[in-house]
Amino acid sequence: MTASLKESVPPPAEDVYARNENASHSKRDEEFVRLLNAAGLACELDARQLAMLTSELGESRVQSRRMDILELYYRGNGDASVASRRRKSDRFFMHNDYFSVTAHQLVSLLAELNPEIAPIELQQIGADENLLVLRAGEHFSAVTDEDDEGAQPGTVAVRALVRALNALLAKADVTERLVPLAPDDSRELYIGVTEEGAMTLLQGGCTELSAVAALREFASW
Repeated sequence: MTASLKESVPPPAEDVYARNENASHSKRDEEFVRLLNAAGLACELDARQLAMLTSELGESRVQSRRMDILELYYRGNGDASVASRRRKSDRFFMHNDYFSVTAHQLVSLLAELNPEIAPIELQQIGADENLLVLRAGEHFSAVTDEDDEGAQPGTVAVRALVRALNALLAKADVTERLVPLAPDDSRELYIGVTEEGAMTLLQGGCTELSAVAALREFASW
């Protein structure tokens, strides 16, 4: 999934997912929340909250359902202060490919969630617009992603921005890094955890990267 390096296009109307007020949470949902809590995440997501959130969901595949649960939880039940607290506490970052945003907008969002290295700038090196770096003070990190060779000119992979941000977090001696949870067709989600927390999520089958070495490399541990 990519973000544009140019101007943003107004997004379509929100709330495109089907709702079913009669849906209830399952043991699989409970196990997912248990793994999140064990990794130090979603500390306010208990059984009561889970039941309330899943009552708004219809049937979907596992990864999409998990995305829906987390998206609703980090909205804070419509309370902006609760939503902000939860997102900043867990460095929750979700990108929906259905919405058009610029790379610079994504970098601004990442900076808000990672104040230890803010301000962060996306800079172009030389005349080639594909040679990009994230810069935080005296530190900088290349924005590259070998898995996104088919990206359209003038775009940058979201995962490349997050990978570069993790390198800056490492240089600032921040123990938490953003790791990718398993995505669905349109959304990718990153959440801030320690290395121990990341291994908990990986062992529970929650992360996009299933190899320990690959996850450590992505997070710059």
